[in-house]
Amino acid sequence: MVGAGDAVVGGPMPRVLVVSNMYPTKEAPAFGKFVESQVEALRKLGCEQDVLVIQGKNKFTKYLSGIFAVRRRVRRGCYSHLHAYYGLCGFVAVCQNALPVIITFCGSDLNRGFAGRRKARVRSLVIIALGQLAALRADLCIVRSREMLSRLRWFKARERARIITSGLDLQKFSPSSQAEARKRLGWSLQSRIVLFACADAALPAVKRPELAKAVMEEVRRRFPQAELKIVAGRPQEELPDYYSAADLLLLTSASEGSPNVVKEALACNLPVVSTRVGDVPDLLAGLENCHVCQADLEALSSKVIEVLATGVRTNSRHRMSAYSLERTSSALLDVYREVSSQSRFHTGLTSSAEGSVR
Repeated sequence: MVGAGDAVVGGPMPRVLVVSNMYPTKEAPAFGKFVESQVEALRKLGCEQDVLVIQGKNKFTKYLSGIFAVRRRVRRGCYSHLHAYYGLCGFVAVCQNALPVIITFCGSDLNRGFAGRRKARVRSLVIIALGQLAALRADLCIVRSREMLSRLRWFKARERARIITSGLDLQKFSPSSQAEARKRLGWSLQSRIVLFACADAALPAVKRPELAKAVMEEVRRRFPQAELKIVAGRPQEELPDYYSAADLLLLTSASEGSPNVVKEALACNLPVVSTRVGDVPDLLAGLENCHVCQADLEALSSKVIEVLATGVRTNSRHRMSAYSLERTSSALLDVYREVSSQSRFHTGLTSSAEGSVR
């Protein structure tokens, strides 16, 4: 496995075409922010990253046109690698034969357990199936957790997979005064505040916001002044205040890869109560006032009450250095060089700047 921060220094810099169906826009500033942050961090290290965004949310036909868009970009560009974020984009990426392909799986593109209507469940299964096919053809796959690694169906794909979580901007996400953060947000100093955070303003069913609301009904029997603050789709620049102002982050998801909201909260020393999903058990292991429980009302509400009763923040900031953007960027550079050394392609590496197209 490749761990963040294990990069070999030196060697020519790759030039990468990034293909993603998640990238921030003015209307959705939080959607795919982790992809943008990683791209920018790699650029700072001198690794050129051109970005092609497939606007495929609820529009499968966009992925068909995306196949031809990728081929056009590959023909006219001078790239060393093609890096796809999300399984469907990985399927698009492997439909060309000129460049080696790295696929980063993000969570729902491998994890089952999707909650919602029948049409949404069928869509989820199709996404997973296409991603599994893409993984078989890719030169290397990146997954966010050991759980996700086990979900790669083919041994060939698992053998060529690496675990690298999404990086965290530790300068942005750091502890600050709770009183001052609440003042900026206009929150009462007397309330016990439980935060429910999500990058998608639409609150996908897999996040189970209804379970979070039910938990809070139980919590209010003990703490009548307790409030659930749902923060969804907010710009990343605003989030540190929410983490500093809250007393607890509650995660009720049915499945996850390596949820950024948990790492961001821990970087701000905010206690977390979560269902057992993705790499959350590893993230919370041994941390004070943090708990992983079964996805049932009694277990979750009991742990939330326990954390609120102590009123003590956790001591997690030091552990988050392992998940910094700098360390994940170094690990990705290692992956690019590994693929170059083993690939059947001979495209070479370049450091010539030609800008970024989005």
